[in-house]
Amino acid sequence: MNLVRDCLDKVMEDRNKRRMGRVDGIVLELAAGRPPRVAYVELGVKTLMNRLSLRLGRVIGRFMESRHIKSAPYRIAWSAVRVGLNHVEADVEADKTPALEWELWLRKNVIRRIPGGK
Repeated sequence: MNLVRDCLDKVMEDRNKRRMGRVDGIVLELAAGRPPRVAYVELGVKTLMNRLSLRLGRVIGRFMESRHIKSAPYRIAWSAVRVGLNHVEADVEADKTPALEWELWLRKNVIRRIPGGK
């Protein structure tokens, strides 16, 4: 499996097929004398921004924390992940995770104020 091609930036769905965002990062576990092992996938705008620029990630993290939004990425254990053709499924429920917190904040505080953005 090519992790970058098959997993990174793919739509993440929960066990009920609800979209949770996209896979923004992949966390590898390193052990001496052993090959790297995939431990987690990460979802979160701060992880995405860190991929572009660490400075941008810090700025976004501070902005989110100033608005009382959890900025730490949400990690899902690799054992709970199943990679499909165009999406990735996780054995979690989106509503019971902080994965949608940023999206809900944007919807409430930005999108709603745009004319026709209900």
